[in-house]
Amino acid sequence: MKSFKISRLSLVALLVAVLCSSPMPARAVDISGVVSNNGGASFYIGNSSSGQTLTISNGGVLTNVHSGYIGNVGGNNSVLVTGSNSIWNNSAYLFLGLWAGGNTLTIANGGTVFNTVGYIGFVGSHSNSVLVADAGSVWSNSGNLIVGNGGFGNALTIADGGTVFNTDGSIGDQAGANNNAVLVTGTGSVWSNGGNLSVGYYGAGNTLTISNGGTVFNAVSYIGDQAGANNNAVLVTGSNSVWSNSGDLEVGYIGSGNALTIADGGTVFSSVGAIGVSTTASHNSVLVTGTGSVWNNSGGLYVGNSGSGNTLTITNGGTVFNANGNIGYSASASNNSVLVTGTGSVWSNGGNLYVGYAGSGNTLTISNGGTVFNA
Repeated sequence: MKSFKISRLSLVALLVAVLCSSPMPARAVDISGVVSNNGGASFYIGNSSSGQTLTISNGGVLTNVHSGYIGNVGGNNSVLVTGSNSIWNNSAYLFLGLWAGGNTLTIANGGTVFNTVGYIGFVGSHSNSVLVADAGSVWSNSGNLIVGNGGFGNALTIADGGTVFNTDGSIGDQAGANNNAVLVTGTGSVWSNGGNLSVGYYGAGNTLTISNGGTVFNAVSYIGDQAGANNNAVLVTGSNSVWSNSGDLEVGYIGSGNALTIADGGTVFSSVGAIGVSTTASHNSVLVTGTGSVWNNSGGLYVGNSGSGNTLTITNGGTVFNANGNIGYSASASNNSVLVTGTGSVWSNGGNLYVGYAGSGNTLTISNGGTVFNA
């Protein structure tokens, strides 16, 4: 593979290396100095080509005044930003896989990437991925971050102390944006959403996993937001793994078959919790299992706000806290259920508990040493 060493070169030289719009053989570009793309053009790694690579290391800085593209049409292109003070600064959007698949972005060892809105897997593109790893490694989106904007099978991994910032976050944003995934794992690994977070806005089968001490912050969250957003799932597992919702947490706002699992000491915070919000939101579920596993709602909890066949299971020492508890809140909320089973399993209602406030066929089962408290 032909290699170029670039240090404080002109825009023209950099364009020759990586920005040609016509197909060209695989090239490796290593930026170790300061390179500024001030010509007004966007920056492409793999515009119509495949196998292009860009490495920003040893304090290298790349600045472009418009959007950055990794795999505009070509697939299997890659960017590595590694080392303290190594920076890729995009003044506009960053697209990873606009029309192509298999493209990658790795931010490691203290590297930083800036942009406005970030997209992983745009239109029908698939199998694109971003890895943000190691303490001090940051992907900072001043706008939204979308993992699967019509694309499928795309992924974001935040590991070993990496951090990602954005306003609203979405996994599986459009119809057909299915089976996209975000993993936040390891102590100090953080996904900080300044706004709301949707796991399956219109897409199906999308996942968020928080494990081994990872943390996710956001305002309101939705698992299965709009029509067709079915079978999406969130797993919060392991001691010190935290999903912190400053607003409501809604499992199945309109979608069906969506799930939240809190296991092995994981913790979820929210204000109001709801499972099966609208009349079409059926067969959504929450499982809280294992000693130290907690869902802590500062407000009320609704199992079947208007939907039917939704469930909450608390088992193996899991705990759920809330103010008033409701199973089957509205007239359309039928056949919803809560099971509290096993020694040490607790549902603690700080206020009143209603089993069928207005709905029919709703049930509460307490078995095998489970405990329910209410006023």
